[in-house]
Amino acid sequence: MSDQHTRQQPGLSGKITGGPLFRILRPVVAPTAVAVAIQAAGSLCSVIPFFALLDLAEGLTHHQDVSRPLLWFIAGLGIQSTCSFVALLITHFADVELQATLRRTLSAKLGRLPLGWFGAHSSGRVRQIVQNDVDSLHQLVAHTLVESVACVLTPAAGLLFCFAVDWRLGLAVIAPMVLYFTVFSALSQTGSREIMARVSAELAVVSAAVTDYFRGVVVLKVFGKAGEKYGRFTAVSERFREEFTGLVRPAMRAQAVASVFLTASVMACSVFAVGVWSVQQGWTRAASLLVVSAVAMMLPAAILTVATSAQARADAAEAAGRIVRLLDEPELPATDREAELRDATVEVRDVGFGYRAEEPVLHDITLTFPARTTTALVGPSGAGKSTLTALLVRFHDVDRGQIRIGGVDVRDIPTRQLYRTVGVLLQQPQLPAVSVADNIALGRPAATRAEVERAAREALIHDRILALPNGYDSVVGTDARLSGGEAQRIAIARLLLADTPVLVLDEATSAIDPDAAALLNAALRRLTADRTVIVITHRLDSTKEADNTVVLEHGRVVEQGTHAQLLEHGGVYARMWNDDFCEVTR
Repeated sequence: MSDQHTRQQPGLSGKITGGPLFRILRPVVAPTAVAVAIQAAGSLCSVIPFFALLDLAEGLTHHQDVSRPLLWFIAGLGIQSTCSFVALLITHFADVELQATLRRTLSAKLGRLPLGWFGAHSSGRVRQIVQNDVDSLHQLVAHTLVESVACVLTPAAGLLFCFAVDWRLGLAVIAPMVLYFTVFSALSQTGSREIMARVSAELAVVSAAVTDYFRGVVVLKVFGKAGEKYGRFTAVSERFREEFTGLVRPAMRAQAVASVFLTASVMACSVFAVGVWSVQQGWTRAASLLVVSAVAMMLPAAILTVATSAQARADAAEAAGRIVRLLDEPELPATDREAELRDATVEVRDVGFGYRAEEPVLHDITLTFPARTTTALVGPSGAGKSTLTALLVRFHDVDRGQIRIGGVDVRDIPTRQLYRTVGVLLQQPQLPAVSVADNIALGRPAATRAEVERAAREALIHDRILALPNGYDSVVGTDARLSGGEAQRIAIARLLLADTPVLVLDEATSAIDPDAAALLNAALRRLTADRTVIVITHRLDSTKEADNTVVLEHGRVVEQGTHAQLLEHGGVYARMWNDDFCEVTR
């Protein structure tokens, strides 16, 4: 067996290395760099209005012509605003392209993942990554990078301007900043990254408690346990409140005390305390003092904006980590070359499999399902029946051995061809949020409406569909609220329309009432004629007509034969049959 048929191992095992944020942002590095350069130029040009303002103040004080400094003032503001506008325009276009690319990439990735992956991961997690996490990158790409440059370089340019006007005034401007960072560092005890990590961990516990409570609240109310469960939920919430308060209190206290030094009023007082004395000594002009104080009062807002942008960067880094983990999930090896299947015979050779390497579920399974025959898979719950059929349709790949259809390993059959060959009816069918007609036609998108309706009639669901607000055009989950039995009938109609040579039926009529099940079985018998059929069932009376019955126990084949042969053998099947008979006659 070639290496491509061995199961892939997770590349990262949940640990992100190599800079996930940079990996995600790589497609927009070039336009972002251009935008940052433009914004940097605009921020450096912010000194033009400052110097023009100084000349304006001097000119007005001495009653001179101020038209030239006024033009420079307007031009400087115009250059700064234009650069900021162009930079943000570039990053917004880059963000739109990045989000579109990421969503296309993630959608393609989801299409290549083994179907078993979706059973192990909730739809909420997929939605979180594809929608919310991609959205979380917007603030970083479209705003934070450019605005952080502006909020760093503009105050820096303003500070250099203050020193250029008078070094004494420059020191007066920088003194409150030094006090702010000194006090904040002295009072805060824990790094923001550590705080965010611990808060995130505690939030995960609260989220699990919320999900656990509301998922089972109906059953809990029936048995009078809702109050007890709610008490445990509130205990978890209270613990989180205490943990959160303890984590953020030092940082909040430090920020509250330190930010006093970084206010416009404190900055103005610092500059005027030094500036008035300098003017009286003849070292500084009054116009210079007024302009520097105006510049100084603008700096705190820009500096605090840099601090708040750290949250956007942290959120984006967390989102990028989850996106990268999904992109690095192992895929099933695939081929695009159409396989030549000699017939619809299914062969299982020495197959072993486990969802976890240390916990095998199937052990050395060897079976043949001849073309145009019906085989029933029976056995106790947990025997491995559904797992075996899941391997047949490549929900997972085998750990060892082979499964072949028409003489070709299923791993060498392109996915589209495999699902044109094998039709599956699960015990709990899934209906996507599309129209009922599209749901039925999933296996044959080119089917006409007449063919769709004919399949629905055979599945005894046609009249129920017509009763929906928009008939066959009703969207499942929006216009159509279907019971489990109705959903299963639509899945049966889908299978009837797909008309595949191999059928896997997992408790096909389990959610349907007995009268309707009898009628549906007639349609299923027409469907299964001249096809290779594998039926998973717990109703042993339905195995009488099967060409072969395979009994699984603890992941091994323990018996196989016809109904009569197995009863005569007196083994596991006979005991199961007798138990069912006793249960019915009791």
